[in-house]
Amino acid sequence: MLSQKKTSPTPFYLAWLAAALFYFYQYILRVSPGVMVTDLRLDFKLTAEEFSSLGAWYLYAYAFLQIPIGIIMDRIGIRRTVLGSVGLCIAGVALLGSAQSLEAVQISRILVGAGSACAFMAGLKVAADWLPAGKRGFLIGATLTFGTIGALTAGRPQVWLIDSMGWRSTVFMTAYLGIAIFFLVLFMLKLPHEKHKQPTSDKFLPNLEQIKHILSNRQVMIYAFLAVGLYAPLSVLADLWGTAFLMQKYGLARADAAQTSMMMYLGLALGSLFLPWLCEKYAILNKAIRLCSIAILLAFAFILFGPHVGIVCLSIVLVGLGFFCGAEMMCFTGAVHYTTRENSGITIGVVNTLNMLGGALLQQGIGWLLDKQWQGSVDSSNIRIYSSQDFVVALSLLLIAVVTCCIISLRLKPDKKFI
Repeated sequence: MLSQKKTSPTPFYLAWLAAALFYFYQYILRVSPGVMVTDLRLDFKLTAEEFSSLGAWYLYAYAFLQIPIGIIMDRIGIRRTVLGSVGLCIAGVALLGSAQSLEAVQISRILVGAGSACAFMAGLKVAADWLPAGKRGFLIGATLTFGTIGALTAGRPQVWLIDSMGWRSTVFMTAYLGIAIFFLVLFMLKLPHEKHKQPTSDKFLPNLEQIKHILSNRQVMIYAFLAVGLYAPLSVLADLWGTAFLMQKYGLARADAAQTSMMMYLGLALGSLFLPWLCEKYAILNKAIRLCSIAILLAFAFILFGPHVGIVCLSIVLVGLGFFCGAEMMCFTGAVHYTTRENSGITIGVVNTLNMLGGALLQQGIGWLLDKQWQGSVDSSNIRIYSSQDFVVALSLLLIAVVTCCIISLRLKPDKKFI
């Protein structure tokens, strides 16, 4: 009897690495506007509300595609979905680098948001479908770590490039990086046994009754709203307003402010790995979500209302804030616990859609409040100057969201054994 040839796992690890590198790349694109806040506002004469639309449009495109992109990935395969997504990101970046109007910049952010929608999902799907069970949890966490490295790369290094060659040349360099990622995906993300389901007109779109059932599930919605509160500090500070706020309140240089705000992602990487493991081991998921909500409230209140501290202390607080934001991952675990196996994928998509929409609305709301608080001061280039107090008042909207999250967490049921 002939022995069956054992398939080497190497192609599957290379496929996962390609997906993780795309996730790394999309995080650079995601947080770049926050790093380039001064340059974009200067070149396009943007108010705070107009600038906040750049982050919001990215999140709107990202959010609304969460459910469809999962279905598309199942139908046409991971590789073709990721290649198309990288292409959208490159197109969006190229449009940003050549944009001459706010409308063009907004369209570029929509393209980047749409292209980024599948990045994390692709890494999860490769790990879940093609890698050994004992390796999946680690590689899912490692995928998130790649994103964290991308966010950190968008801090001080990108500021240095902007100061050296200007923001438009820096943007085009990220487009060239996208082209390199495209070819890495083309040659590395190969799943030889991947089979695609043929779409049918009645099953290509998700069952609306399933979505309606999920939206009417009280416990799932509680976890969805909790995810908004736990994710919002990252969305608002690390992705968009952190650099400008730290420059204004703490008097940091732009490079220091950009790098310091990105320290939240270092904390997120640690929290996303440690907190789910701790909750699963001791069956304390709901209790941990409550405690993390309170910790986020205290850390953010310190940053917003606390005294001026040095960059080291500020970095430690932001790492801690990002660490506790890692509890967002537990909200997906909790939501899936209250649905069926058949609905778990759509449930995750619905929760993540609401999560991202909440972040987008908060970003735009804070921009609107900054403009409402503006006292009429402008700099030599006629760009609006927002005071430290303006930022404190506007960012209090985020504080309200976190307080609401703490209150909602009290409605969670007693902990059970989450599997």
